[in-house]
Parts: sequence; C-alpha cells; structure tokens
Amino acid sequence: MCGILFGIQRTKDVSSLEYSRTWSTLQELNARRGPSAQDTHSVKIDQDYTQCGDVGSGKEMTFYGAVLHLRGDRVTRQPHVSKTGNILLWNGEIFDGIFVDHHENDGEVLMTKLEAFSQTDNVQSHTNRILQVMASIEGPYAFVYFHALTRTIHFGRDCLGRRSLLWHKRNNEGSNIDLPFILTSVGYSSFRKDLMLMEEVPADGIYRLALEAQSKMSLTRYPWASATSIQPIPNEVCSRMPLPFGKVNDHIPTVNELAEPFPKDIKFDQAHPEVVPFVTEDMRRAISDMIEILGDSVRRRVQDIPRTGQLHEARVGILFSGGLDCLCLAALADRFLPQDEAIDLLNVGFENPRTVRAQAAEEALALKRLKKLSTSVSNTGESKTNSPITQPRSKYNVPDRVTGYESLAELRRIAPNRHWNFVEVNVPFDEATAHRGEILERIAPLETVMDLSIAMAFWFASRGIGFIKDEEGELMSYTSQAKVLLSGLGADEQLGGYSRHKEQFSQSGWEGLIQELQLDLDRISTRNLGRDDRIISDHGKEARYPFLCTNVVQFLSSLRVDLKVDLRYPRGVGEKILLRHVARELGFKRASSHWKRAVQFGARTAKMTESGRAEIGQQIVDRGSE
Repeated sequence: MCGILFGIQRTKDVSSLEYSRTWSTLQELNARRGPSAQDTHSVKIDQDYTQCGDVGSGKEMTFYGAVLHLRGDRVTRQPHVSKTGNILLWNGEIFDGIFVDHHENDGEVLMTKLEAFSQTDNVQSHTNRILQVMASIEGPYAFVYFHALTRTIHFGRDCLGRRSLLWHKRNNEGSNIDLPFILTSVGYSSFRKDLMLMEEVPADGIYRLALEAQSKMSLTRYPWASATSIQPIPNEVCSRMPLPFGKVNDHIPTVNELAEPFPKDIKFDQAHPEVVPFVTEDMRRAISDMIEILGDSVRRRVQDIPRTGQLHEARVGILFSGGLDCLCLAALADRFLPQDEAIDLLNVGFENPRTVRAQAAEEALALKRLKKLSTSVSNTGESKTNSPITQPRSKYNVPDRVTGYESLAELRRIAPNRHWNFVEVNVPFDEATAHRGEILERIAPLETVMDLSIAMAFWFASRGIGFIKDEEGELMSYTSQAKVLLSGLGADEQLGGYSRHKEQFSQSGWEGLIQELQLDLDRISTRNLGRDDRIISDHGKEARYPFLCTNVVQFLSSLRVDLKVDLRYPRGVGEKILLRHVARELGFKRASSHWKRAVQFGARTAKMTESGRAEIGQQIVDRGSE
C-alpha cells in the first residue's frame, strides 16, 4: 500500500502560494500512508513536448510516492522511473492476473510489463495495451503512468474502487482541462478554502490525459463495461475494458428449485442452533464452492506479508465485530498462516455520553427497585438469597464487544492452537472528540454525519491501540503491529445482508431483491471504499477485502439468488443464508445466526453528539486556521 501524488502545472506557476500550500499539505498526508520510504521525481516539458531544462513557459510534472513495505524482500522506492523516461506511481496489490513471485515487488513487475510495449508512438495502440494490462489485474489499485514517447498520462482505479484516488481539475466540463491538475491518494475537506478543491476520481474506467500546448490538456475516459451492458456513449471512444464479473444472475427461482417449505412454529434462533434450513444439493455445492473460492481469496491476501517484528507477532489483523463476515475470515485466515503466529482481532467500543446516561438511569432504576425489594423482604422476614444483584456495566460494553467475546469463544474452540489477540480498543469520549477534526479531514470529500460515525470506528480500530487479557483475565496494554487488516466489507452487498433487501423482497419478491443486489454491486465503488481506504491507511495500515476479490464477486454474481439470500426465512436465518451455512460448515453454531448490525451502532459512534454538517464544517475551518 502506498500514498501516491501527482501534479502538473505551468513551470512559472509551480511556486504560486495556493499550489505550493496544496502540494505541501498533500505530500504530508500521503507520507502517513507510506512510512517505509518516500521519494519525488520531477519532469519539465516545454511547449513542444520535449523534456528540457528550466523553461518558464513550459509545464512541470511532479511525482511523489510514499511506500508501505508489504511486497517483496526489500523496500522498493517509488515513483518507478524507466531508462526511457516513463514513470509509474502504483498504489495497489496484484494478487492474480499477472504473475508476481513472493520475492518480487508488484510495482516493479507492473512497470516491466508496461515497458514491454513502451516503444510504440501510436497513442491509441499504446492505450489499448495499457487497458489490457490493467483489466487483467486481480486486486485493488490506483495508479498514474506517464508515457514519454506519446506524452500521455494514464490513471485510474480498479473497477470496484478499492483504493482511493482524488483529483483537482480546473475545468469540469467537456474534455479539455486547465492547469493545474492534481491526483492524490488522500485529500482534505472541501471546507478548506485556502487549498484547492479535491473530488473522488470515479472508478468507472481508466483515464488518459494528453499534454497539449499552452495550459490545456484533453481528457478521455475508457470505461469498464460488462459484455451485456455495452452501449454507445456520446463523445467517447470505442475502446472499453471488460469487467471481470458479469451481471447478477436474474433467474427467478422456481418452486422445484427452492428449499422445502418450513413450518411456521419452527424456532430459528441462537437458542436452537441445531435447527437450520434444509440444505439442497444445489446449496451443498454452493457452500463447498464458496469455502474454496473465499478461502483462496483469503490465502492470497495473508501469505507472503514481510515480517517486521518477532516471529510470533501478528502480521494480520481483522476488523472484528464478532459478526458473521469477519468470523468466517478469521477461520479461513487460520488455515493459511503459521500456527505459531498470532492474529489480532480488533474490536472497538466508544464511550457514548448519550448511551452512558441512559445506562446510568437504567441502573439507578434497577438499584431503586432492588432497595425496595430488599426492604420488603426484610419486613416479611424472608430469605434474601434469591434477591437480584445488579452489577455496573462497563461503558465500553457495546453490542460489538459482547458479540465479539461470544464469537471469540467459538473461534478458540475450532482453532485452539492459534493465539488470538482480542484487542479491546476502548475510546473515551474526550479522546474521540480530540481526534474528530483529524478524522473529518480524512473522510473528505464524503462529509456526512454518517460517514463520520463509520470512519471514527475504523480510524480507532485500525490504529490498534488497546488492551488484551492476560492468562489471569487481567487487561494489559497492547498495540497491534499488524500492517494488513482484513475487512468483511462486500458480504452484505452481495449476500443480501441489509434491511433494504428485506424491504425489496417484501414489496417486489425475488425480482425486486435481484434488482437491489445489482444496484448495490453497481454503486459499491462510490459509497464507502475510497473513504475507508483513506481512514485505515492513515495509520500506515492496509485494508484488504476478501469478499471483493473479483473471483468471489464473479462466483456470487453467477449464483441463483435463493442460494445467496432467502428472505422467506426470519431475520438471522434468511439474509446471507449461504454464508450462514458456510459458518456452520466451518464449525460455528451460535455465530451462524448473528444479525447484521451497522458498525456505528455496534461500536456506538452514532449520535455521540448533536452536531450536524454545519458544525462539522466549522470545526474543519477552525482546524485549518490553526
């Protein structure tokens, strides 16, 4: 994982106050993403596009890369610069599609691949080859590539948008763009009026920027498209990249294909873990295939991570709420990591004043009732042995903490030889408030109150500062050193885990459910992946999403809908039914019936204060003026 930063500006304007402030701020922020190494490379180009010396009327391009060492035997600095003057900034992971030996750095391998056809001076031919290479990669990425011979810059994100990339462009209309132009992995809030405005680069294709005379540049988009969705787009070239997965299977299951009807009085809940929906032969094959394909995705994401600490220290952490998704990832990661190596389970809980006040009022009422009962018992002379006893609850005993410990017990039962570090990340309200402005800056340009609630949970969890219990059950300070964090994101979108899926099924049946699943897949790149990448990488950590491996997405998209989600069943049974069967196959009984709980409610970051977007904006303005 890396922080990449690219800028192009008129040479005479590079030292302008606005540009220099913006560049300095972005360079500092990107350095946080790559603490292993940082480097810069600049190229000056005159109006005739020949690389030259200091010509004030020309353009200057600057490439900055900050590296987090996660691939290869050594730290490989970037930008990657070839002998022919081509330059690559790479923020990604190649897990498949292009062979990368575990001793190699994937950025270097990609640069070698691009250099193989770099001698062509035909712009469209060169672009087509780049599109072929980028479309072949299985893994998350954002990149910037300058080809000296054709004077073009290609950039973009993978088709699911798993890596963040922001841009600043002066002209948002048409194909011509004014200078300056900036691309960056991370930005700052739109409320910062002293710096240039940043927006997310859409994960809708690969872009080509052609350098032209004066301050103009032409921008062309080469979109991702499935074989079933290619339609003419006005003012756009015909070259397109095929998506590595198809549309969601729109087959409506027939009566014969569906599982047998079930009696209304059957109890599907955690109190009856032995009661499960009937498993058809089709479902049995889907379970086996899901374990194999998801397992391979996890294997590729946990193997060959360089060691930076002691042999027994965790290299892998899991954002662990105790829910179904992260629990399955933990069980699969256990299969592919050495048994003497710990795995960190990062479980976050917040001191939420609103919840603490409600909890205190509830406990006060219970105590009042206890005193009243005690007085009544004393007056009648009855024994007090059966009197209820009330214990104060920890302010960090949030729903995800309770679920986390329940799931930990099952995890230790099925994988007793693994050392599981259950990291209690406890966040006092004052500390959350102190870092609020910093977190607000990282989520930009997504700046809603809900974005903030989710981001706060991920920011503190990925920081990894908390407590673990020793053998006597006493809490001791602990800081996770794991640089790779697995996340279950993508499971709910593809397997029908949200309440809106239930609503669509209730209103429009299987057809409405299929349409909602397709909508979730189509918009997954725009909703939260860029934001989460910016948040987690702020600590020099990398998030990896096994459920969003394109092989997993392809498999789930091809499956008949009822094999993924069957909302004829009650909550805790029908949503993500395939993954629930997978969990049972992996050995989990109680956890297989856990309900979906959004992170902001599970960690209690929702509504910590009454502030809205206006107050958020003011806090950022105040922070920027410090």
